[in-house]
Amino acid sequence: MSKVAILPDILCNQIAAGEVVERPAAVAKELIENSIDAGSSRITVSLLQGGRKEVSVTDNGCGMHPEDALLAIERHATSKIRSSDDLQAIRTLGFRGEALPSIASVSRFELVTREHQALSGIQIRIDGGVIRDVRERGCAPGTQVIVRDLFHNIPARRKFMRTPETELSYITDQFLRTALAHPGIHLQLISEEKQVYDFPKTSGFIQRAGQALGIEIVRSFTTVEFEKNGVRVSGCVASPNVQRTNSQSLFLFVNARPVWDRLLQRTVLTAYEALLPRGKYPVALIFIDISPSAVDVNVHPAKREIRFKNPGEVLPVVREALMGTLASARPKTVFSPTRAVPFAPAFRAPFQTPVMAERQAPFNSRPQTGFPENEEPAQNAGISGQDPVVPNSPETLEPPGSDDPQEEILPDFSFASLPIIGQLANSYILLESPGGLIIIDQHAAHERVLFNELCSKSTRPAAQRLAIPAVVHLMPKEAAQLKRMLRDLDQAGFEIEPFGGSSFAVHALPAVLRGISPEEILRDLISAPADTTRPGDLGLIKSLAKLAACHGALKAGQKLKGEEILALLEALDRTDSPFTCPHGRPLWVILAHDRILRLFKRT
Repeated sequence: MSKVAILPDILCNQIAAGEVVERPAAVAKELIENSIDAGSSRITVSLLQGGRKEVSVTDNGCGMHPEDALLAIERHATSKIRSSDDLQAIRTLGFRGEALPSIASVSRFELVTREHQALSGIQIRIDGGVIRDVRERGCAPGTQVIVRDLFHNIPARRKFMRTPETELSYITDQFLRTALAHPGIHLQLISEEKQVYDFPKTSGFIQRAGQALGIEIVRSFTTVEFEKNGVRVSGCVASPNVQRTNSQSLFLFVNARPVWDRLLQRTVLTAYEALLPRGKYPVALIFIDISPSAVDVNVHPAKREIRFKNPGEVLPVVREALMGTLASARPKTVFSPTRAVPFAPAFRAPFQTPVMAERQAPFNSRPQTGFPENEEPAQNAGISGQDPVVPNSPETLEPPGSDDPQEEILPDFSFASLPIIGQLANSYILLESPGGLIIIDQHAAHERVLFNELCSKSTRPAAQRLAIPAVVHLMPKEAAQLKRMLRDLDQAGFEIEPFGGSSFAVHALPAVLRGISPEEILRDLISAPADTTRPGDLGLIKSLAKLAACHGALKAGQKLKGEEILALLEALDRTDSPFTCPHGRPLWVILAHDRILRLFKRT
């Protein structure tokens, strides 16, 4: 008996569905793309249970003749390509002819369509790949596709779908990206019979960005217009001051197709690398128009990825366009040498040797602090970027938990009981102890104090109400994640409520966070690793406490009064782990007496 067999058509379609239809968002994407290719000027997407129960896409496009409608549900049936030459220069969003039969094979599928000049249309019903009903029907011109009970006949696939809220976030994200790419189409998204988005037709992507992302973002945009070597780069980029903690607000389009391409994304981020701190991402809409023959959109079954045939000709043009735009938008600063102020540490020794004086180079930014803006103190231990005063001595600083434990150097003590020498560079507190010189990182110490305060609350922490509620606009996936956290955030002292779409109104924050931007703290919390932000898990509270402590803690370069230093030391004494900050970095080190003696060759 032969071991090789030709698979039946239904099974072939189900296998293809495994590649094309990953989740309800993939269904919505394929159907919306078909509607755009049909020349629609209005498209409505309706959902039930985040698309798990139903996805309906209705358009006013050209519609289909009954014979074409019956052919469209067959595999590899398409009106968009005719030969291999067409495959080398694809100008449509869909082209394979796999979407409809693949979707129909794993759902209860209904297609209703009518050409504009026809008196009536056709209705086709399919269940699990088997045609159940075909009839003539009166309907509006255009096409409506309804997909119900996705994966109802493949339980193994159905159980991998997420909650309705999560699936809705994926569809909404795809919807937004498509809307940004096609401002000339009126797009609507409805969920549970309630309107989520309504984007009327606009004259350009700037107006559409205002609809989708909010007018505040648009006000920070600078337009990109550049063309070179047959590559046109257009769009808009937000000011580098507008930062995100992930790349979801970086929208990339190639020939009006939303794409995810690592090389292209890396090219965009390279243009920003000197403007954004590590771990931050820009808000930008980048449209690349190129000859269809110079880009391959057929490298992924779901058409998520593209490949430039000559990336060395395209990517440099994108980088040049963005760098030129960002340079022209950057505010100009006037530097006057006569205004330079010598670097002046907050802590001065009783005397200063000539060698130390020579090491103090001029420092033109923030003269009252020891460190430049946005730099970590650990990278600037010397004076004005020079080597430390004591060379070749990194081993002199003994961090807690080392092979030479603190207990052997210092007996039991409290930080507040030790004599305070002063502040070093407005960033480190110096204490005299029986065992040597203690150096405390004031930012790390305050982080530990705030972290312990937030984590130790057995009841809901005190809340600080905002005079005017802060409205935070998020991307759909971010909004879905925040919704899952709302109950735990309420227990932590937040008062947050949905404000329509993917927006939230923040009415109150934990009292320890007053003065901190609600948007900044929420975005950082959302970007925390998923395993530390599970609803109902203590990990969420600890993650929140870490972020809150980091944002609310004293900063390096912040001058403290004597009573403020003493209050910090007393609070540090009350913590149960006064050795590291919440992120695991040491918050104090000791320079022991015997090592000081060795430095001066006295032993």
